[in-house]
Amino acid sequence: MTIIAGIDEAGYGPVLGPMVTTVVAFCVPDEKIDCSLWELLSDAIANDLKGRNQRIAVRDSKKLYRPHSGLGLQPLEVGVLSFLESKSLNITSFHQLLDSLSYNAGELELYPWYAGKNYPLPFSTNRVVVLNGADALKHVCGKQDVSFFHASSCIIPVQEFNEQIQVLRNKSRVLFKACAELISRLWNISHGHIRLIVDKQGGRNTYTDLLKEQLSIADIRVLKEGDKISTYEARTTDKKMMISFMEKGEDMCMTVALASMFSKYIRELFMRLENQYWVQLLPGLKPTAGYYSDAQRFLAEIAPVKQREKIQDNMLIRVR
Repeated sequence: MTIIAGIDEAGYGPVLGPMVTTVVAFCVPDEKIDCSLWELLSDAIANDLKGRNQRIAVRDSKKLYRPHSGLGLQPLEVGVLSFLESKSLNITSFHQLLDSLSYNAGELELYPWYAGKNYPLPFSTNRVVVLNGADALKHVCGKQDVSFFHASSCIIPVQEFNEQIQVLRNKSRVLFKACAELISRLWNISHGHIRLIVDKQGGRNTYTDLLKEQLSIADIRVLKEGDKISTYEARTTDKKMMISFMEKGEDMCMTVALASMFSKYIRELFMRLENQYWVQLLPGLKPTAGYYSDAQRFLAEIAPVKQREKIQDNMLIRVR
């Protein structure tokens, strides 16, 4: 068996809220490693919302999550919770979701909008839809001898993000540090051959120095470096990992698309809590997604309340 995995992030650009990066991985028979997971699992999943019938939509989260479409988070929630349920992870709350993805919610206690806050899941769909999705996934995975093997997230709230910027001096290095942590997690629980696709990060084409600097798992060898894709091999005596940084990876690789869905869903759950906190203090306040222009409007409107509540900028606003 070969492990096929993908990494993608949500929240790299905003001013408010956390950055979330996720890895997902499947075990696939060696003879099927070059097959598309979209095709192998097509009885249970679709790569679009249109014409999917009862199948789960798996594609780039930006194309599934349209806040004003009427569906809201439902397509992301159905996908994320169904895949986790197919691993016998019955997710019924936000904190349980974080725990299932190896994130300790205790780290959130510094933030008044997160501290002690939890809510039941699912909230935009229902349990029956999740169970039906999981059953379909288990059936098709069994038929194809494929298994959903691993999902893990690295979540960086604002204060931690700002602290990392102070040390690393560069937002792209903060993102790569999160990716390196997820790569190490995957490496440590895997055996044999691993193929990992990472959505390409900005305009960077070379990752050799970053991989060698932040991964102590193996020797790193360059296989290819280019505008569209850069590929490296990490190897020890008993296992190897092929790591490719691919432009538009979420459109080319199902694991990257699914990772983007996990990351976006989790970030939006965090933003939901943050918005609830400020709306309770300032009734009538329009919620924000945290991106620059609207974040400036939001920050201007909450400024008097922020001062009254003695909220420090460093835990609310990103420095970059």
